[in-house]
Amino acid sequence: MPFANVNDTELYYEIKGEGEPLLLIPGLGLDHKYYRLGEPLLSSHCQTILVDPRGIGQSRKDQVEYTAELWADDYAALLDHLKIEKAHVLGSSLGGTVALAMGVRHPNKVASLIIAGGFSELTRSVEMNYALRKKMIPKLGMGEEMAEFMGLWIMTREFIDSDEGQLVLEASKKNVQQNPADLYIKFLDSILRLGRRVPGGEVPLLTQQIKAIKCPTLVMCADNDHFIPSSLSHVIADNIEGSEYVEIKNGGHIPFIEKPTESARCVLDFINKLTK
Repeated sequence: MPFANVNDTELYYEIKGEGEPLLLIPGLGLDHKYYRLGEPLLSSHCQTILVDPRGIGQSRKDQVEYTAELWADDYAALLDHLKIEKAHVLGSSLGGTVALAMGVRHPNKVASLIIAGGFSELTRSVEMNYALRKKMIPKLGMGEEMAEFMGLWIMTREFIDSDEGQLVLEASKKNVQQNPADLYIKFLDSILRLGRRVPGGEVPLLTQQIKAIKCPTLVMCADNDHFIPSSLSHVIADNIEGSEYVEIKNGGHIPFIEKPTESARCVLDFINKLTK
């Protein structure tokens, strides 16, 4: 089994394909299977590195304070372990936040950034959603009710109503339910610490920090994401000089679930432009 002992933890990973190294960072509480629908196309052109983040899946479930910075350090250490000098880094949702932290903390390891439905700060509604989950878990645990609540936010109504969407939803629910409740609350805390803008207040720290990112950056979001608004993708694009912004049509919060081919093609087109 491919495990790496790095940064005082143990990470499970898989490597597929050949070509430009592409690190795939999944979203909140989900493992390396997060990109399963788009990954075959990606690995037909790139060397994909799929990882269970610390605390999730087959990686070690450490009782530590989880932060985007900690996960970013884990991934940078994994690239060192694999003797990969630089990789293109794709992160979706919370994975996008972690990818941004990598760009800030480990610029020498990042060939480019692709941020899908990510965020460097919160809005009031996003903060309320994550805070509500934190309140609900002690009452409901990580059972089917919590998994369905999360599914309602990350997928469009149209996709959930389809047969394909039901299959994807059931698989995602099982993945979410594998998280121990105490660790999932720690993951939520890592998001809530990002903070949101308040009138007269300071710009949240990560949003300030990403101004220093100089690598080529693609910011993606779907046009029907009713969870993480496109305004947060614009915040990222506006604060990274020279970044590109694109919207995936008719997708929800995780475009690699609802529009995997379109999303993967968008990523490959971006990487191909950089490597010609």
